[in-house]
Amino acid sequence: MLHSYFKIRDPWNFRPHKFEIGTPLIRSSFHDNHFFLKLYKLRKDDFSDFYNFHLRHYLQNASGAEKDFHSYVSDVVSTRIAQLKLVDPFSKKALRAKAQIEHLKAFHRFLDSVNKWNSSQTLEMVIAENNKEILRLKQQITELEYQLQALRQFEPSTKIDIRDKHLPTFVHLIHQLQDLVLYDERRLLNFQGQSAWYKLVSKYFTHDRKPIPIETARNYFPVQKEKTSKAIDVPKDLQLFAIVLTGSKPGK
Repeated sequence: MLHSYFKIRDPWNFRPHKFEIGTPLIRSSFHDNHFFLKLYKLRKDDFSDFYNFHLRHYLQNASGAEKDFHSYVSDVVSTRIAQLKLVDPFSKKALRAKAQIEHLKAFHRFLDSVNKWNSSQTLEMVIAENNKEILRLKQQITELEYQLQALRQFEPSTKIDIRDKHLPTFVHLIHQLQDLVLYDERRLLNFQGQSAWYKLVSKYFTHDRKPIPIETARNYFPVQKEKTSKAIDVPKDLQLFAIVLTGSKPGK
């Protein structure tokens, strides 16, 4: 099993590779701390070589993949940044902590640049993204509430009730309205499709004081070319009214 994610210098080795971490005399188990001590001394131009040096060690000595190494390094860097932010701003360690935070942030930006899996996010980035999403949702809620308030203006306090079992009778009247033609041979009502009609019936009318399911209303207004076995025809004995043109021109 891998002892460390990072390449540790050998004991009594006084000429280690410049990116190896640890001390020559004491084998410490605090490898992450030694990793950061080395990182603080590096220039930004060394970040890539430093990262790849330890990545090669990890891939050669562990069964994990590059994604695992990247995720681990990203997590420990994010955690250390969060820890350093807790340092008392009035303590003697404050200035050093501030400098270390800036250095770690720069290293984390490098991690982002080599991130192939979208797994590298600092705590600040996560919080910023969450706040952005919360703001977007609040704006969406405000807009939906405005739309709901506008729609409520068209909600009737009570619906019009169709007496007894005369829903087909009322539907027959609507069918006639659809077919009415003016004296100049133009249709009185200009519409496309049947959805407005059956939605009107379901939304604004009840039948014998009971709601009219939209599917029931839809079956009375099939699109002819799509007419199915569910379509309902108005029985002849319930076709009680006839709408007729009373004059050929206005005023007659």
